[in-house]
Amino acid sequence: MVKKKTISKGKKTRHRSPEDKAKQFDNILEVGKQLFQEHGRDGFTMRRLAKRLKMDPNNLYNYVESKRELWIAIRNKFYKQFRDENLKIIKDFSGSIVDLLLLIFEHFFEFAEKDYAAFRMMHIIRSPPSEKVGLFEKDYKQFSFLDGTTQIIQRAIDNGEIKEKNAALNSFFLFSLLLGATMVEKVMRDNETPHDKIQDVDEFMQFGNQSFTSKEFRKYTLKKIQKVLREPNLMLDETEYK
Repeated sequence: MVKKKTISKGKKTRHRSPEDKAKQFDNILEVGKQLFQEHGRDGFTMRRLAKRLKMDPNNLYNYVESKRELWIAIRNKFYKQFRDENLKIIKDFSGSIVDLLLLIFEHFFEFAEKDYAAFRMMHIIRSPPSEKVGLFEKDYKQFSFLDGTTQIIQRAIDNGEIKEKNAALNSFFLFSLLLGATMVEKVMRDNETPHDKIQDVDEFMQFGNQSFTSKEFRKYTLKKIQKVLREPNLMLDETEYK
């Protein structure tokens, strides 16, 4: 008597195409970005992310192995996007170097307006700690965010458009102005948006009670920076801060 072969009826494994995997990974980054905003670095958990995505936690770890790795992947995505957009501005521009700087600074505002969650991941939310160096971190190269601006400012100094000689200090100062201004503008925009909810009672209320709009505030900031860069009377000598 010939024994019949027993055929195993185990659970079939679903094989995703590379396109599907890329789409799912991008979705993980987007949802992860939002959860970092909602819960902060310390309140964020991978389990919470899996639940929001309606994924099995074990399957999520096939894409990204820790919240530090996720944080790195998110920053990497948006820093590349920001850098590529800036490079296009530089490539397409013709005119004075100061005017180019102002376009780059305006793009800083626009990027924050378009995706404030990405902006916060790039500039505000600090990296989650981890004792293990993951695959994303091994390949991660830090973005020298201010180096490009410093180089452009140095070009403006060299051709006499900017009178102050310390390009790096100028770059840090202008970045600090822009970072604060974009955060204030976000609060102003939120206050300008009609809603039925009772507003929070805090110091941010004053940003919604002014006679000027968030767009006017942005334009004022950029014009003020333009005057700071071009006005010789506003130049500081090293002896005044050393």
